[in-house]
Formats: sequence, C-alpha cells, structure tokens
Amino acid sequence: MTLEERIEQMKIMLGDDGVDIDENTCQTYLDLANQKILNHRYPYGTKLVEVEPQFEYQMIELAIVLFNKRGVEGQEYHNENGVHRRYRTEAQVLASIPKFAGIPL
Repeated sequence: MTLEERIEQMKIMLGDDGVDIDENTCQTYLDLANQKILNHRYPYGTKLVEVEPQFEYQMIELAIVLFNKRGVEGQEYHNENGVHRRYRTEAQVLASIPKFAGIPL
C-alpha cells in the first residue's frame, strides 16, 4: 500500500473528522505509528524501516488512535458531570501484533 493509499484509508476511517485533516498531519501520525509498531515487534532493533504489509491496517488504526487523543494525551478514562469516556489505548492496538521471535545468528 502506498503512502497516499494509507492517508486515504485513514481519512475514510476518520469519517467526517478526516475531512479537515491535511496530508502532512496524516503522514506524521502514520510515521509515528509505523515506528511504534516496529519498536513493539522488534524490541531488540531491526533494519526494517516500514512495517510488514500484513500490519498496515494496524498501523492506520494506531495512527487514528494517536490522532484522536490530541488534547487528551495521557488519559485513558475521563469522567465529568456523569459523562464517562474511555479511550482506546496504544497497547490495545499493539496487542494484536505479535513480537518477532528468532534466534540470533
């Protein structure tokens, strides 16, 4: 999937919220999500610079989680005047991505 296709998918998944988001912002969140997934999947480092194709939708999903938490960074739960909000966490998205296990050569 190309970067343009990822940005388009991100905007579609954001729905009406994605209409006003510019491509540079999308790209920044996608880059951040990409790096977080690589760090999760390969905790001891890797030469890869992009996630494997089978994890591209998790990367988009993680970028959306990060984007939606703007202004409420650090909160997983919010309660105000009887309104309760629970946010999806990075850990929940990353839990669906297995860590790479291998034998060092």
